[in-house]
Amino acid sequence: MSPTNFDPVATLRGQARRPPPPLEQAAFDAAHAAVSQALPQGVEAMMDAVTKAWQRADRIFDSIRQTPAFALGQAPAACRRGCGWCCHQKVGAAAIEILAMSRALATRPAERALLTAWRPDQPCAFLQQGACAVYDIRPLKCRSLWHVDVRHCMTKYAGLPVMAGQTNPAFQLEPKMIYEGALKGLALPLIKAGRDCPGLELMPALQAIIDRPDAAGRWWDGETVFPAAAVLDWFPKVAVKSRRRR
Repeated sequence: MSPTNFDPVATLRGQARRPPPPLEQAAFDAAHAAVSQALPQGVEAMMDAVTKAWQRADRIFDSIRQTPAFALGQAPAACRRGCGWCCHQKVGAAAIEILAMSRALATRPAERALLTAWRPDQPCAFLQQGACAVYDIRPLKCRSLWHVDVRHCMTKYAGLPVMAGQTNPAFQLEPKMIYEGALKGLALPLIKAGRDCPGLELMPALQAIIDRPDAAGRWWDGETVFPAAAVLDWFPKVAVKSRRRR
């Protein structure tokens, strides 16, 4: 049985909803278990749980993507090295994901330098030569995008004209279900525990804390460490009581 309903808004409001698809529920459960176990242990354990949630969702997707049923039931994704049009949109991540990424970047000076040089009129700082420079620590929203027509991505995200034919806006449903489920499983235990975990625009939010090694601890204590303009408001905001570190 699932530990809780996967919809954060419905759950917090006490509303019932239909069960999610099995893949989404499985990813939700895997992330939810990692976060729930880490919550009593503090913010460092929470950031470790983010890595576990990423890895567990990846394993679920890897377990199905090579199966004949998946290959037959899906149009092939256009996503591959050398594309990167999705990186021209606003890239989103949960607050705890951004904290985990910032911690990881402390030991990666080349990628850190890309971030500090980023400007708001540019695509994602980590898009380098058509590939993601932080692919292993990219957030769940990035992992969920598997579009079937690159022309759709070019038109929507970069504003480029489509030269031939009608674009196909379809995306592969399975990865979207898996990674969206994992995102909800990651954020919901934090929200229910009274910790603010909004969706944030990745670049400005990450840039705001990259030179603040105390950001995770201050966030854990209930302080606001991210710029208000970066909030994407995916999940309900909670009233967070200030927590004084002992």
